[in-house]
Amino acid sequence: MIKKYIKICLLSLALVSMSSCNDFIDLDPQSEWKLEDFYETSSQIEVAFAGMYGNLRGSNLFGSGLSMEMAYGTDEGSYNRAYDELWRVSLNLHNSMDNDIAGAWKSLYTIIHNANNMITYTDPVNFEDEEYKNIIGEARFLRAFCHMTLTYWWNEIPLRDKPTTDQSSNDIEVSSLEDIYDFIIADFEYACSNLPHVTSENYLAGRAHQMAAHGMLARLYLKMAGYPHKNTEGFAKALAHCDTIMMEDGYHQLRTSADSLGYENLFRNMIGGDQYDLEENMFEITFTNNLDIGMGTMGSNGVNNGLLFGEMDGVNHPTTRQFFVQASPLFNILHLEEDKRKLWNVPAMSRLETGNNVRVKGPLSWAYAPGKFRRWEPADYADLDIWKADQPYVLLTNETNISINQSPINFPILRYADILLMYAEAANEVNGGPTGEAIAALNQVRQRAGLEIIELGEPEALGGKDAFFNELVDERFREFAFEGIRKHDLIRWELYEEKLQTYASAIEGEPDYDEFNHAHYLRSVRNFDINKHLSLPYPFQEVTINKLLDQKPEWN
Repeated sequence: MIKKYIKICLLSLALVSMSSCNDFIDLDPQSEWKLEDFYETSSQIEVAFAGMYGNLRGSNLFGSGLSMEMAYGTDEGSYNRAYDELWRVSLNLHNSMDNDIAGAWKSLYTIIHNANNMITYTDPVNFEDEEYKNIIGEARFLRAFCHMTLTYWWNEIPLRDKPTTDQSSNDIEVSSLEDIYDFIIADFEYACSNLPHVTSENYLAGRAHQMAAHGMLARLYLKMAGYPHKNTEGFAKALAHCDTIMMEDGYHQLRTSADSLGYENLFRNMIGGDQYDLEENMFEITFTNNLDIGMGTMGSNGVNNGLLFGEMDGVNHPTTRQFFVQASPLFNILHLEEDKRKLWNVPAMSRLETGNNVRVKGPLSWAYAPGKFRRWEPADYADLDIWKADQPYVLLTNETNISINQSPINFPILRYADILLMYAEAANEVNGGPTGEAIAALNQVRQRAGLEIIELGEPEALGGKDAFFNELVDERFREFAFEGIRKHDLIRWELYEEKLQTYASAIEGEPDYDEFNHAHYLRSVRNFDINKHLSLPYPFQEVTINKLLDQKPEWN
């Protein structure tokens, strides 16, 4: 399905923050809309949805903040600047006054507020029954997704199920985890029943759909089953939702190829930006280069977390001199040599200011950076072994008007590979060990990466529940590198501290490690406090404004 350009509609709405829409929408000129009168036509509804999706791709959320600045500081890698501490959450240096924390909180609750407006003020008499249910289903999906994202980062949060109309309605105390999860489940279940399937003629690519809602429920139930709620009934419920997607529906699948480059091709298509892979990418945040019309609808994917491109002449080069992520040595340790994901996720290459395409010597070398969302590659990989200036390269994003600081690369939120590995994890827990179906699900992911089935490649992983779980921990590291998932996985498994120590041992175990030059890679480890860093503090401003919200004791 061809990816549409996202056109911006700038509207001044009393209580609704808008930023973009899928196409130019014809609306009657108005100096003011009342909320109860705004959600009356399909065009108005589309403008409102455009605003919510626009907030998701903003810099506070998946344009940069939640996908990068706040996501690192795990065994995947670290913030690489020795001379500053800008990515404070990834360095475990943050406090309640950090801008990243305040920005993410504000943006997520803005989307929730706008979804509540739509749910409250959309009158069913103005729409056919199916269209009305689709509208409310999508609004509830987005409300659930934002509440889920909030509880992943903050645990107990204020639930907001109605619009905030004045200062007094802002005063809401936090809800229990059980109530939060129940509320999110109800929203996602409504979305499961009322959103279109991706094969439906009225489905718009890049938007929520019914199987994505099932996938989000599976993810939520696994979170419920782990830290801090530890309601193990969640494993069986996660298994059921994965089963709905895998067995009952059967549409979604992995992108594969005969040469075992299906993983690479999945991301090449995402980077190229000309199509959605609806079979594997079940929900993603859409970015588009709209510089030709003077609009900013891009993010930082492939820039802040991309490969160094030092050449800079100001004309049509994807200059990435501000990359901020040093990839972990564990990518060398946890990948088998035949694993096709290894050199895609961390290709160990860069381009110098002189136009040399060069290999990066090792994990502690400058520019050992993520390559999953690379914007460029050498025209000939043999150039990496030849010291020669002005070597040709290929721009993978298919842009003609390039921004050096932003990119149009989409960011994946939920892939079918996650459904398979969540199924394997849940089945292992429910049955006290790996079932045939769980092993088969894991093998689909392994074989796509060019590995043997687990029975032949690593039979010791089938030695029981714990052995299989440990294999899944490593497999999720390999499969979802740099997709903003790892920190939340480690926290729900109660492995964050342990894996930070594993990462530190890998850093210190490199032959060229020395404390003076490389200690800054270990700041997230040395700053880590298990009593504080398994959830974020509430933003200082929010605690000040919301009279019923008390700061967490460990963050006072």
